Amino acid sequence: MIYNTGDTHSDFSRFTEENFPIQSEMTKDDYIIICGDFGGVWTFEEECRREKEALDWLNNKNFTTLFVDGNHENYTRLYNYPIEE
Repeated sequence: MIYNTGDTHSDFSRFTEENFPIQSEMTKDDYIIICGDFGGVWTFEEECRREKEALDWLNNKNFTTLFVDGNHENYTRLYNYPIEE
């Protein structure tokens, strides 16, 4: 399955079990695509504890999270991540 959403602005509460119960049936082969304004990579120079906890929380979900960067992103940090296939 593929689900689309947008504008999380680092508020991932829509992905809690309560707000998104179908995730219990999902696997890492199912995708959530955040279409713009993800906000998960936000603090200016380096990842802060809150940001790491949020990203780890998303990574530990049953589904795979993907995002398309939007106009409210930290491009300085995003451009410094390695490109992987």
